[in-house]
Amino acid sequence: MAVNQFNLPEHRRAERKLLITVAEWKEPTGTGTATTTVREILGRRTEDSSIEYNPDVATSTDILGINYTDVNKTQPSQTFDPYLILGGSKLGAKLNDIRRRNAIAELDQFDMYIITAYVGSTGLYEAEKHTGCTIQYTSLGGDSNVNMPITVNFSNKITNGTVDKLTDDFVFTPDVTV
Repeated sequence: MAVNQFNLPEHRRAERKLLITVAEWKEPTGTGTATTTVREILGRRTEDSSIEYNPDVATSTDILGINYTDVNKTQPSQTFDPYLILGGSKLGAKLNDIRRRNAIAELDQFDMYIITAYVGSTGLYEAEKHTGCTIQYTSLGGDSNVNMPITVNFSNKITNGTVDKLTDDFVFTPDVTV
């Protein structure tokens, strides 16, 4: 597998807005079993959010005194705090409906995209799709604005590919494997 270069000028740092997290889920259309796909880019009004990989690390020392470290797995997650209740937020409305109905089993029905827009080129930005992720809300309230902080728990069931644009109506194209 070839490693793509960053699409940044030499020694220029990637801006945070070039790491994009998108939630995707299905909603009934109101006719039979038909559904429509809904997406929302996360992070509006959130000042700081990073993907934490939370590795499961095992270390050992052999009889010669040499240390070894094994990374057994990662459990990636990303917290959005604040996640403000904003007009027009489809995900905010979805999570509020789940909360109101106490339908917590529905919190694990999301697909998440991580788009690294600093890798690739216009129309071919690198992305990964995590299937079967959980979005959990941790509280509801706030001082002057209603806030519902959320944590995304990524599934590690990953399909690598590209997206054609940096808006929520992108087309995801899986990488071709040989």
